[in-house]
Amino acid sequence: MICSKEDTKLINEVMRDFTNITKIAAIFVNNRGKVLSQEYNFSPFCKVVRRNPIYAKRCNQCDLYGGLDATKELSSCPYRCHMGLIDFSVPVMKDGGILGFIMAGQTKTEDTTIKPILPTQTDWHEDTKLRALYQALPTLTAEQIYSATKVLRILVEHYFPFNDLVAEELPYEQLPDFIESEQPINRPEIRKAILYIEKNLSKRVSLRRIADHIHLSESYFSKIFKDDTGLSVMQYITLLRMQEAKKLLVYSQLTVNQISKTLGYNRTSYFCKIFKMATTETPHSYRKKYAKPIDA
Repeated sequence: MICSKEDTKLINEVMRDFTNITKIAAIFVNNRGKVLSQEYNFSPFCKVVRRNPIYAKRCNQCDLYGGLDATKELSSCPYRCHMGLIDFSVPVMKDGGILGFIMAGQTKTEDTTIKPILPTQTDWHEDTKLRALYQALPTLTAEQIYSATKVLRILVEHYFPFNDLVAEELPYEQLPDFIESEQPINRPEIRKAILYIEKNLSKRVSLRRIADHIHLSESYFSKIFKDDTGLSVMQYITLLRMQEAKKLLVYSQLTVNQISKTLGYNRTSYFCKIFKMATTETPHSYRKKYAKPIDA
């Protein structure tokens, strides 16, 4: 989706306000990781890094993967870039499409729970110039980082309100075959979130609504949910829905369209698409193969 001049102006206003308030760096990239804006409050460290073609390519990969992860989760989870700095991404959405992502960060942290976005880190520590510039970077606590993600998200959604229907156009995430019910859930907040999800499968269950229900920020909740369950929030919701869909196809006389609506999908075609991706079969073929007689 292409940004209009008005969209571009608003996005730049958001980044300017955000960086003026927080002093955290920001840029806007498209859904391929290509930079589309000027650099706001960029650190000398990252300016030097992005002038190196090899490093710059990995920076673009981090921007792209960070944006896609934020879009899948409909949240803004911090991650470590290939140089070891903390970044986060907020998707900018309009009319059911994704205009791009505002990438922010370029900070250090002593929090070791924030994971790298790429499988390998860049080995740059022998570069004396970069080492000196790295020392000058700001260091934030995890709480400060999560607060910054929330502030940016609020600013973005003031101009580009989030539409729940966008969730049905997001990339499909590979699912495991089933949820490990034996896996212990240690945090009471996550147990409360799971109960909320299970009771509201027929509704528009979004990350924001769950996080509000348990009184946590979206980014922090998303992180600890994956830590405890091994799945992203959206993976977990989709997997529960697919498991319930199988039961309804086998043991009920509801039509596929009714099952789709029962499980909170606005479009039956999208439900069928996700079901086939998860099971390799269409709902109709699955029912034909496994359906039980009503009087059985």
